[in-house]
Amino acid sequence: MAYIDFVNDFKKELCKDVLFLYGAEDYLIDWALYMVIARYVDDDSRNVDVQYIDGSTCSAADIMGAARAYSMFSDRRVIVVQNYLSLYHKRVDPNDDALLEICGNGLDSSVVVFTLDSKYSSDINAYARKLIKAASAYEFARLDKADLQGFINKRVHKAGKLLGHREMNHLIDLSGYYFKESDYSLAKLDRDLEKITGACEGDRITVELIEDLLVGEKDKYVFNLVDALMAGDKGKAMEVAETVIREEDGAMPVLALLTKQFEIMYDSLELSRRGMTVSEMAKHTGVNEFRFKKAFQSARSFNSDKLKEILINAYNIDRDIKTGNIDKDVAFELLIVGV
Repeated sequence: MAYIDFVNDFKKELCKDVLFLYGAEDYLIDWALYMVIARYVDDDSRNVDVQYIDGSTCSAADIMGAARAYSMFSDRRVIVVQNYLSLYHKRVDPNDDALLEICGNGLDSSVVVFTLDSKYSSDINAYARKLIKAASAYEFARLDKADLQGFINKRVHKAGKLLGHREMNHLIDLSGYYFKESDYSLAKLDRDLEKITGACEGDRITVELIEDLLVGEKDKYVFNLVDALMAGDKGKAMEVAETVIREEDGAMPVLALLTKQFEIMYDSLELSRRGMTVSEMAKHTGVNEFRFKKAFQSARSFNSDKLKEILINAYNIDRDIKTGNIDKDVAFELLIVGV
């Protein structure tokens, strides 16, 4: 893992004077940058000896000029170049080759840190690959499960709370951290853990607390609707529907999520016939495992033909809403009644 490589190199002072920090985890990029700044610049001098440069507007000459300047009070200056355009965009700066040369030869007075936000990590180009070779480069990818569990445990224990193995796995599943194309990051997880530990009244974090805080309101409506329909309780389902309708523009997003949930339910029945486990089915479809488990549990009260009928009805209702043939709130109620 890149963060382990960074820690080892940084402790042994093997990092070059120019670093390139990039990858899927902005949280780890920020953490590594903090480590560099903390080593070279005192707290009281950071407003002078730490310089942030906007890489979307600066030139290579601007970076080289800043790198040659000497520190006022600290051992060395730290120059932070954020999202340098030449690393991920088609742009030719006449001094980019010269910038690469100083990256390879070292600096006397400064440490230069190039950082690239995660949203650009898939766009790195040939110039970025040259910088990776010239500098000390670290790609901060998503954590594997063991490291993610360590990340969670450290924060839970710091807050004086306990998290069991079952609750840990449920938290990870529910977060969607490993969900394909998920934008759920360590930064979001850190904020959610702060909410969970802050709301936990006893010593032990429960599954119920995790679900209360991490499941969005619209998802809760969908799960409650499906549970009521699965139990054959149309009255309860209509109560939930009326609550959704009372929210401004609440029907449309919940209708979309409800349709998606029925699609997952249909897929779960089809895939289960192939002998797949829930985890295998979730991975095959790219659906959050928590959502898939909920869908599969509900689907067993229906059959494929019934779910197909529900989906056709949902698609027709969505079409009628978009063409203005029916009010969205009325359509939402009709879908519930027709299940």
